[in-house]
Amino acid sequence: MKKHQLIFAVTAILALGLAGCQGTHHSNHQRKEKAALSAKMANDESSATSSQSSSDLSHYHYQVPKKEVQNKNYVKSGHLTNNHQFRYDRFGTKQQLVQNDKNHSVADLEQHRISYQILNVRVLKNTAKTAAAKQAASQALNLPTVPDTYYTFVVNYRITNNQPVSIVLNGAASVKTNRGQTLQTSNQLTDSSAGQHLASGQSQRFVLNGYLYHYAQQPATKLIIHFGPAFKASGAKAAAAPSRSLQIKLS
Repeated sequence: MKKHQLIFAVTAILALGLAGCQGTHHSNHQRKEKAALSAKMANDESSATSSQSSSDLSHYHYQVPKKEVQNKNYVKSGHLTNNHQFRYDRFGTKQQLVQNDKNHSVADLEQHRISYQILNVRVLKNTAKTAAAKQAASQALNLPTVPDTYYTFVVNYRITNNQPVSIVLNGAASVKTNRGQTLQTSNQLTDSSAGQHLASGQSQRFVLNGYLYHYAQQPATKLIIHFGPAFKASGAKAAAAPSRSLQIKLS
């Protein structure tokens, strides 16, 4: 199985942004594939290399140790809702919730008749138990490799199209932290909204998943999200990028 087929098969939430709606179908397809791989790991949402092939990954299913299954904080399926709860993705990444904040009802913006609303923000501690787990994470986040233990953020948000026409979303242009880190969909970041179509009046939920450098030693406490423009199906610009960002506290 080719690498792009694997990435598409692993389940999808997150997607890379359109370089512009006038970009090629091939480019857009690659972004959606990368998005698919990343979300399986972000608590069907997470996200560290090996000589293991993409074909091996497509059939890989990690067997969770019995001791972990019996742990009171183990969650077999579904979202992690309480700190210290953990689950495993199919590649062998242990994902433990270290922060869960639902109090972001005021974190929203609306410009050009398109609204963005933050629904939930989580920080996950990811521990790769297998080479497959590290390979899958590095592919999803476009990183050469990731350490055995690393941290990611997961932002659930909603976009509503109040324009009179259907639009194609560009996704997040970048996410910055107050620690000086800049994440883009070319590396460290995936966004499931990129390339998605929204009909007039339609509202849909999406997920941002990003890599947090040195979080254990110097935790970021703020995310600044910059969204890109939106386009019509013809490729013409439907709306410019919002002139202001969405800012989210991580603590």
